[in-house]
Amino acid sequence: MRVTEMLRLYATPASVYSCKVRLALALKGLEWEEVAPPGGYGSAAYRALVPQGTVPAIDHDGFVLAESDAIVEYLDDIGAGRPLLPADPQPRARARALSRFIDTRLEPSARALFPAVGVAGSPPAAAREALARHLATLDGLAGSGPWLAGPAPGLPDCGLWAVSSVVAMLDRVLGLGLEVPSPGPAGELPAEVAGHLAAYRAALDGWAAAKGAAR
Repeated sequence: MRVTEMLRLYATPASVYSCKVRLALALKGLEWEEVAPPGGYGSAAYRALVPQGTVPAIDHDGFVLAESDAIVEYLDDIGAGRPLLPADPQPRARARALSRFIDTRLEPSARALFPAVGVAGSPPAAAREALARHLATLDGLAGSGPWLAGPAPGLPDCGLWAVSSVVAMLDRVLGLGLEVPSPGPAGELPAEVAGHLAAYRAALDGWAAAKGAAR
């Protein structure tokens, strides 16, 4: 199977998981139509289309699916674009585990520092240490590379690129003194995703500025 002409992505500019799926679609070489959730994020109008009311979600010729990893794995399963998970069971399992760790440990520890943005004083030390601990754990989980799960960038890299952008923004506006993960070998991004990631970083900067953080 393949993606036909209709692939719609419901997303918002500053959503880390919207960014993750956007990067995955670009890395796969797919084309898509991106739209904002009708009625706004979590609205009744949007829930009528996507019951979870969350972003991102896709509509593939009437098949609606939310949750970033589920979206990417579905597209892999139907043969849409370049696969972003390895074919062999053990590397595939490692890639999934890395992606889940980024989603369920690293990203929440970064998000826990959002309330400190634009607020006078030092950020909470415990939140800063939790984020530093998860960054160190990720470093130990990564394979021999050059990308997180092997010789080509894949699903966990898309998640890390998005979350690293959040960490970099927090480090800048809060003075966390953390080492932001490198995007890849020699600090380089694949050309397909660079523009999308730059737009996401600009959206994060806009969010921080709206909270009163200095640029």
